[in-house]
Amino acid sequence: MKHQSHATLTALLFLSLLLVTESPRYLQDKSTSTLQQQIATQVLRFHIRANSDTVADQQKKLRIKQSLLEWLTPILSENTSKSETIQCIRKNLPDIQKEATRMAAPEPVTVTLQKEWFPEKTYGTCTFPEGIYDALRVDIGQAKGHNWWCVLYPSLCFADALEPSMTEEGEEKLQQVLDEDAYDLLLHPQKLKIRFRLEFFLRNR
Repeated sequence: MKHQSHATLTALLFLSLLLVTESPRYLQDKSTSTLQQQIATQVLRFHIRANSDTVADQQKKLRIKQSLLEWLTPILSENTSKSETIQCIRKNLPDIQKEATRMAAPEPVTVTLQKEWFPEKTYGTCTFPEGIYDALRVDIGQAKGHNWWCVLYPSLCFADALEPSMTEEGEEKLQQVLDEDAYDLLLHPQKLKIRFRLEFFLRNR
């Protein structure tokens, strides 16, 4: 009985240690690769690159952001999936290019739908891991200034907001299309870390 109590205490101490200590390789492998890739299949991001970091160019970037979002919001509002959103944008790409060109003059501007690498980015309480995502990208002039990011599907973008944030509707859409781990990585990372550590403990007990 004394030996059993000692073994139980040892196991509890080991579990407590895991809950306060990182298991870097295990967490990194699962959270930044498999889960990021799953998330990327369900979201469409929006990326605007300013001509430079001058005040005038940064202000122009924000004016273009506001104009394009005001233009896009009504035509994207009825889309119920990422694929529908991409199809709608692809159909309207010439008009999006035309509006961006009007706003960016005299600098040239390029509007594309493409895959690109994004750094880790937090929108309110929602953090997207770094990795490759589909994106609607707008390059103004030399595109060497500070960027502006948001997510077009599910929508975190608001024309009158400098910093996008996740809406309740957006959370519900993500919860419907992502598994529990991927959803928690975006919105409840601490909960996910605890679950990973428990799994690590159970696998190595």
